[in-house]
Amino acid sequence: MDRLSPVALASLLLAAGAAAAADLDVRAERERISRERAAAESRYAADEAACRTRFVVTACVDEAKARRREALGVLKSQELVLDEQERRRRAAARLEAIEAKQREAAARPPLPAQPAPVIREAASAPAARPQPAPSEAERAARAHDEALRAQRRTEAAEQRRQQAADDRARIAEREAQRRAKAKKPVTPLPSRPEIPRD
Repeated sequence: MDRLSPVALASLLLAAGAAAAADLDVRAERERISRERAAAESRYAADEAACRTRFVVTACVDEAKARRREALGVLKSQELVLDEQERRRRAAARLEAIEAKQREAAARPPLPAQPAPVIREAASAPAARPQPAPSEAERAARAHDEALRAQRRTEAAEQRRQQAADDRARIAEREAQRRAKAKKPVTPLPSRPEIPRD
């Protein structure tokens, strides 16, 4: 494990002490908020019970709910402020720890350079020869092969598109035939007999 310098250790201990004091303050504040929340809930329960004895219950209960909502809203905003402060404190402590490690790493003497590891080839493997640069003819042949492959890919894509269009036409024709078969022949209504007029 890396040892910290006395300066880095002292700064970490100071940060830890400040964090502990801040933790006590935050804990006390959270306990206060919790007590006030419980008091607001008990006040609401008592107000609601008192409202049940009145003739107009709904309006009274609505007012009690509004008072409770307002009290809990204030407590929730205080709690959010505490959460934000705690997040900032933790982020600052983490940043301080990172900076202390970086300072400690910068203060340490650099490690001696180690030689690159020697890679030994297996006896059965053929010796690797450097590949000569490709000639102009080889480059032209590769370019020609690549052009042929690109042309084949284009032709294959066109063939797939044509096949898909044929499939869609065949499906549309089949659906039209099914619809035609599904329709019942229409039989005309019988005509009204003519009534002779005198």
